[in-house]
Amino acid sequence: MRSLQPKTSDPVGWSVLDSRKVFEAGDRLRVLRQTISLPDSRIVDDYYQIDLPSFASIYAVTDQDEVLILQQYKHGVGQTCLTLPGGQIDACEDPEFSARRELLEETGYGGGKWVAAPTMVLHGNQKIAKSHVFIASHVIKLCEANSGDLETSTLLTVPRKEVKRSMLNGKTPIASHVAAIGLAEMYLAD
Repeated sequence: MRSLQPKTSDPVGWSVLDSRKVFEAGDRLRVLRQTISLPDSRIVDDYYQIDLPSFASIYAVTDQDEVLILQQYKHGVGQTCLTLPGGQIDACEDPEFSARRELLEETGYGGGKWVAAPTMVLHGNQKIAKSHVFIASHVIKLCEANSGDLETSTLLTVPRKEVKRSMLNGKTPIASHVAAIGLAEMYLAD
């Protein structure tokens, strides 16, 4: 039995005894191997945490009740699909500032009324990344899109009911985007 002192402790009894970086790719990816003490005193020597940068997703709605959707190839999915505007939050950047910047860069739209939905993590055990969801209503066209992203995208303005259908039909296959759409629709229904 080990007698390591916990580095961090959770109220339910999980303690991080050790945490070591086993892989890093700049500011884009870090993999940690942790030693965890469980409430029943078992020790897990190889509990991995994946650390990707936080990101923002924006559910942006125009005065015509249309949602700004991007149609683009996503390499992780391996196909062209429908996505929400958004992207990585830079180090020390405020999530809402990042979301507003991403919306303007990717769509040319901005302004409106903004609401922050709850922040989520992508995976309950490995964390992976934090997803910051914003709902922007009454957005207006301010300029031409100029994202500089790797993906080539086509901006679509889609009636809200069609966005829900695309989600149910599998045209929006990214789980964080489906969650963001669901949260946004709950907020807008109130």
